Amino acid sequence: MQAVLSVGVIGTGGIAQSHINTIENLENIQLIAVMDIDAKRAEDTAVKYEAKAYNRLEDLLANPEIQAVHICTPHSFHADQVISAAEANKHVMVEKPMALTIADCNRMIDACDRSNKILMVGQVMRHYPVNLRIRELLTDGTIGKVGHLMRRRLSYFDPSQGASNYQKWYLDLEIGGICVLYCFGPHEYDILPWYLNSPVEEVYATGTASTKLYQGQKDSYTTMMTHQNGAVSVLSQSVVCHTSTHDQYIIGSQGSIMSTNQKLILNGEEVLVEGSASEGMKEQIKEFANCCLTNQKPDANGRSVRHTMAVIEAAKYSAERKEPVQVSEFEIATK
Repeated sequence: MQAVLSVGVIGTGGIAQSHINTIENLENIQLIAVMDIDAKRAEDTAVKYEAKAYNRLEDLLANPEIQAVHICTPHSFHADQVISAAEANKHVMVEKPMALTIADCNRMIDACDRSNKILMVGQVMRHYPVNLRIRELLTDGTIGKVGHLMRRRLSYFDPSQGASNYQKWYLDLEIGGICVLYCFGPHEYDILPWYLNSPVEEVYATGTASTKLYQGQKDSYTTMMTHQNGAVSVLSQSVVCHTSTHDQYIIGSQGSIMSTNQKLILNGEEVLVEGSASEGMKEQIKEFANCCLTNQKPDANGRSVRHTMAVIEAAKYSAERKEPVQVSEFEIATK
């Protein structure tokens, strides 16, 4: 008989619904509780999925049936909620960004280490089939030694619009951080060193407040990163571009790769990739459940993703200082 992980989901917003819907369609994990500070939303979600409803975190964590939690709340709440869950002897999956500071990342890692609990971060793009294929091609040396990567993520995201108020906290720096860096950036800054299996050593970034939409926040960034293996990657992001683009170009000594809209081009020829990005959440949660049940370290574990957050922090300060910075200045290791 297959082992099944019993989980609670903290938060009932849009990303929480994605987690819950995915859990409902997997065999190695089951939802038994949900929690939201809005009691009605918690109850409505619990009724829909035949789970228990809580509106206080400590009450959900006190439930001995719950082996793990999925934390799907605004960014600034992640650290304290992860620590509380670990201290309650629960495994944890936390949505990106891991946290808003490296100090909080370290607190989270330490708490899970002390409790011997799994900490996984929702870096779902590591599970997209096209990204897995690109990493495989680079690892196999198909295009030789990689020298340059260029990646763009341009979109239009208006936090003042939407059916609920949940998006408005993206404008609050204390809750959400700079939106383009801490809402969308965790995917982009994570995938580049992950492709290369080579951490970023130096960052040189510039950012602009191109419009007034984000009330003084920088809404567009371009960041140049030098990796440990000598490769250079350039990331351009904006959340105020009305024409969306998500593409990348990877240049090697013996070939090149281009991908856009989940299409992969190798040396000018399209490569068939089975599956789609929609499978990412399923594979991510399946991995989390398997790791919890077998005590294995997930790919997007706390220490791996702490580096991503250090690169983002370095980009933020590089843009402020208008000079290159070393990631080691921000990546203060925990024990």
